Amino acid sequence: MTKQNNIIKLAIIILLTALAVGWRVVNFNYGIAPNLEIVTTVSVLAAITFGLQAAVIVPIATMIISDLIIGNTSIFVYTWSAFAVIGLGALLLRKLNNKPKMQILSSIGFAAASSFLFFIVTNFGVWAQGWYPATVAGLIDCYAMAIPFYRTMLIGNLILVPAAVSAWQLVKYYQTSKSSVVDALVRK
Repeated sequence: MTKQNNIIKLAIIILLTALAVGWRVVNFNYGIAPNLEIVTTVSVLAAITFGLQAAVIVPIATMIISDLIIGNTSIFVYTWSAFAVIGLGALLLRKLNNKPKMQILSSIGFAAASSFLFFIVTNFGVWAQGWYPATVAGLIDCYAMAIPFYRTMLIGNLILVPAAVSAWQLVKYYQTSKSSVVDALVRK
């Protein structure tokens, strides 16, 4: 990679992180849609565009920066690790970069699976931290009380993740077709 490509890559990673941080801060301050997050979406974009390092850096940096601004509870280990796993999991979608339709369709399943993973991990953390009785009934109550938040995250991810992957594929298609046209004109 050239120095210019590295600068562009870094700028896009910073932009994705800033977008997610900005949304978390605005959503926290104004209560627009509790638990509607874009961390999953930007993590997927980072993973399919740039690979392993970005798949980890974007979600973790987003959470660290936004939590420094808005605060977090003692379950931060669960939220941060859930988003890191989601970023790493998005590397599976990266393997489909050259299969646009399959990647877009797979992103729908990934959005659902990542929402469920986040729900399971973070609410287990809530229960493990003692916010509910340390019983099976307490764990069930914890998950039951979190369903409205899960619903918002799930719907958001089912819309935003496939939309972002579709946009990525359109950009790739446009760049590829543009390069093909330029190459054909240059060869004449």
